[in-house]
Amino acid sequence: MYLILISRVIRWGWIFGILSSVVYTFICFDKSLYIQSVLQLIYVCTGIWGFLSWSADHDGGEKETYQLSKGQNVLIFTITLLCSVIAYYVMSFTDQKSALLDSFVSVFSLLATGLVVLRIIENWYYWWVINAMAMVLFYQQNLKTTVMLYGIYLILSVYGFVQWRKKIARN
Repeated sequence: MYLILISRVIRWGWIFGILSSVVYTFICFDKSLYIQSVLQLIYVCTGIWGFLSWSADHDGGEKETYQLSKGQNVLIFTITLLCSVIAYYVMSFTDQKSALLDSFVSVFSLLATGLVVLRIIENWYYWWVINAMAMVLFYQQNLKTTVMLYGIYLILSVYGFVQWRKKIARN
């Protein structure tokens, strides 16, 4: 429900995102996916930020979506990649399972979530890769239902991109 509503730029989607993040905090911690657990807690906070941010648009009109320049995209990607490597390095000192994959999925998920809150269309490109990588991560942890869920997320992220692309074309 979260992705469908967010794809349509409907703020109530953030509530569904918050609820699912609370549940997945415990699931990930139980499977020793510590970065994912922290990520889920951060999702709760960004869900609140997203809901409040999207609620601030009181004009009643259609909410705009935005696009970054090529230079902005390169800069953001490079910084996020560096942060992923740092997260992997830090997690290599723990019993973290799949630390490299989890680091990249988690750090890039933070980036993509921030881009969603700011209604920047490039978030969907990141979600395509993140969801595919998360499917591998959760498969390694034998979380088959979660693998299917992320497969659905992958399909819905394509839908989200199409919807946001239409909004940009209209504006």
